[in-house]
Amino acid sequence: MVTSKKQEQQWQAEGDARVLAQYQEIISDKKRMSRAIKEADRQASDLSKRASVLRSAANMKATGGSIRRKK
Repeated sequence: MVTSKKQEQQWQAEGDARVLAQYQEIISDKKRMSRAIKEADRQASDLSKRASVLRSAANMKATGGSIRRKK
């Protein structure tokens, strides 16, 4: 079933309103905000490590059953 653009916009607005309310709750609680920032830093570090591994993998090519680095 295809929903109308107006309905989709309404659902988006409802979701956005919930996000804004959560945002206000988080920033008004210093301990919660601190935990959220620490978690964001941890996730960013994890993503950076994964990106590094993916970059390494992208520079390799499979040749005859073995993996060799591109030159």
